[in-house]
Amino acid sequence: MTVSEYIFDFLQKKGCDTVYMVSGSSAMWLTDALQRNEALNAVCCHHEQAAAMAADCYGRTRGVPGVCLATIGPGATNAITGVAGAFVDSSPMFVLTGQANSRLIRYEMDTGIRQHGTQSLNLEPIVSPMVKYFACVMNPADIRRVMERAWYEAMDGRRGPVWIDVPVDVQNRQLPEELEGYRTPGRDAGTVDPAAIARGLARAEKPLILAGGGVRSAGASKLLNRLCETLQIPVATSRGGIDVIASSSPYFVGRPGSYGDRPSHFAIQQCDYLLILGSRLSISTTGYYPQRFGQNAYKVMVDIDQKELDKPDVPVDQKLSMDVKAFLEGLLRCCGGVEPADHAPWLAHCREMRRQYPNVLPGYGQERPLNSYYFTQMLSRLAPANCDVVVDTGSVCNVASQSWELKAGQRYLISGGLSAMGFWAGAMGAVQEGRQVLALSGDGSVQMNVQEFATLHYNRLPVKLFVFQNSGYLLIRHNQHNYMDDRFLGVGPDSGLETPDFCKVAAAYGLDSCELAVGDDLEEKLREILAKDGPFVCQVRVQEFGELAPRIASRVMPDGSLKAAEFDDLYPFCTNEGSADDVPPFRNDSASG
Repeated sequence: MTVSEYIFDFLQKKGCDTVYMVSGSSAMWLTDALQRNEALNAVCCHHEQAAAMAADCYGRTRGVPGVCLATIGPGATNAITGVAGAFVDSSPMFVLTGQANSRLIRYEMDTGIRQHGTQSLNLEPIVSPMVKYFACVMNPADIRRVMERAWYEAMDGRRGPVWIDVPVDVQNRQLPEELEGYRTPGRDAGTVDPAAIARGLARAEKPLILAGGGVRSAGASKLLNRLCETLQIPVATSRGGIDVIASSSPYFVGRPGSYGDRPSHFAIQQCDYLLILGSRLSISTTGYYPQRFGQNAYKVMVDIDQKELDKPDVPVDQKLSMDVKAFLEGLLRCCGGVEPADHAPWLAHCREMRRQYPNVLPGYGQERPLNSYYFTQMLSRLAPANCDVVVDTGSVCNVASQSWELKAGQRYLISGGLSAMGFWAGAMGAVQEGRQVLALSGDGSVQMNVQEFATLHYNRLPVKLFVFQNSGYLLIRHNQHNYMDDRFLGVGPDSGLETPDFCKVAAAYGLDSCELAVGDDLEEKLREILAKDGPFVCQVRVQEFGELAPRIASRVMPDGSLKAAEFDDLYPFCTNEGSADDVPPFRNDSASG
């Protein structure tokens, strides 16, 4: 068995069944081994960034790492954006790259010379900050140890990508009979007693859970929902954790953030006990004054990554470094021994805020041109429960994350931490039998990976892509309007940027398509689109300057700095001159004096 054969045999036996790749001469033996492995499917992409994004979504939806194969130099560097996104979003991934002859790359590593072989680059200092493990395989005898360690690193703790670089002269080398394996280190499970937390949650008058992507990554979504039901506690979700609870759940209160919603922001600032599960409390979640986030609450934060717990941004009373699933299992075992307070008034208050402050307002359906919030909400209501939704970056991500009504069983995937344009291509990795895949993207973001229309067509990947056509970059257009006095550059046809008719682009790639706009029978046409087999592109004509709200607004100060509004003071501001004071505070009328 050769080194290349071993690599793909190892991944196949671990449960991987698809590799997203772009061919290259310096990866030729890796490519050949993949071609000869009958248990693996190769999806040949047209850009390594798209291949890595597809591997990212594969890893999130399958529970095993996605695999991306690329070649030397520019092939490897092209993949970096997709790999960096997987790293910050905790997605398991194997990146395999071909490399120059081992003698040449060794000389580069030892001397620091810029380059010693054509296309070759010493990748380790470039990619190490964005992977959990990197290895350049110089000795065939090391391959078992390297692969076993890489798998351990990708899947253990906070998951993420690993990178295996294989010189072209090593790829086809025969392996010795005896291969040394990797001995996994022991992990201290800790001795956390959840009983005190169970009592704190049960006895709090206004408890709240903030759930992030770590809940999903730990496989703890069902446990979270059970906890909410057991103790009658509402839950808000970060963008990374949108799909851990259905929007229809009686315990769901909303999604906080820079482009969040009023109910979740009010609940966070009013609660007296805040349990933070698997959320790293990024600025996009907490707003621009993190020290005042949940300022009235006793805060407990549970995260697998100690570095996230060590951040000083949000004052946290108790920090627990452990797996969210293990924590919830222990917490639920303790819940039977506590007598919960009456949380019904607090739950009713949260539900009333959701009713009173919807993100999609009644008049949006009558706006001309088509309002993107209205369209997205309608699409979400028609989308089936067995559906994976991949949402690109930009205004479309803000709109969808605010208006998508998530059903139980759906997955919701975004480029969260890196927020990379072109992420719609990740939908290729979400394709699996028995589930629909919907991708939402803006006209600007589609262009970043438009070449993958060819991949959709060739492989008949059943991705339905909805392109929000607003003639450019809406989010940046808003920024330049708000802060640059309408000095526009690079945001639309009047400022140096043009986007095409994507129905014509789709036709050029052999894809079926249609356009939707005001006046069409949207519901009927969306039902028709969702019922189609194979790939499909739907261009949606939306407002070129559509409002993005609610949001945390900022204003420019005389010294040129930006001053943001408070976390619970979202734009458009409440009626009391930009204050949330007119929102009635929670009062528990059932509580005894």
